[in-house]
Amino acid sequence: MPTAPHARTGRPQLEELRRQIQAIETPMTGPVLTGQDALVLGAGLHEVCPASYLDTPAALAFQIGMLGHGLAEQDKLRPVIWVRPAGQRAHDFGRPYPLAMARWGLEPERVLLVEARDASDVLWAMEEGLNAGALMIGEIGASARYDLTASRRLHRSAQAAKARVLVLRGHQDIQPSAALTRWRLSALPSPDRPWRGATGLPGLGAPRFCAVLERVRGGPPKNFEIEWKNAAFHVLEPAKMARRTAQSTPRFDRLAV
Repeated sequence: MPTAPHARTGRPQLEELRRQIQAIETPMTGPVLTGQDALVLGAGLHEVCPASYLDTPAALAFQIGMLGHGLAEQDKLRPVIWVRPAGQRAHDFGRPYPLAMARWGLEPERVLLVEARDASDVLWAMEEGLNAGALMIGEIGASARYDLTASRRLHRSAQAAKARVLVLRGHQDIQPSAALTRWRLSALPSPDRPWRGATGLPGLGAPRFCAVLERVRGGPPKNFEIEWKNAAFHVLEPAKMARRTAQSTPRFDRLAV
């Protein structure tokens, strides 16, 4: 019995529908810890928020470091597109500095800086960059343009391209999104170097941050104390009891009157 014409023409549409459903049902995973306790992010959309306005440089450093670490060899050749709106408050901290990018593990010659007109153009440029196979860093701030629909489009484009995209949001309360993870960053004091200079002052230690994983698909929120060393963010173990600073015990020498 011959096959009906509409059955032959409908098969490509059916296969495409199956592909889309499979992409939607792909298990969502959070950050992965390697054998060296280094944080690695998977492909998809990830959000980074500063804990306060003055923590914006810490959030940007986290974006850069997490974008390039743990990539497959073929992904290390991908270009990186950094998109930011012109006139955003984050510009108070200056433009991305090539030497600083290298310090955080990102080769500056791979980076294309794009300054868009507004948040709508930022989202458009990020989606087009993902469709072209690039890795993405975006600064979106607290724009209302970045909503559930826009973030879902970015996440699907990132998954289709098997690429990471890290978006910087504002430190204020933010609306829900389709991101895999949402991080809130704040700077921590660095440890002293064991050696001292001619003036007796200790050297600068490795950068440390408090990274709060506020939201992750398929898992609970977590708090990490991380340190940048050996071109990766490493999770620090809690201090042993013998090494912890003694906490003062409250005394009740006076009775309430």
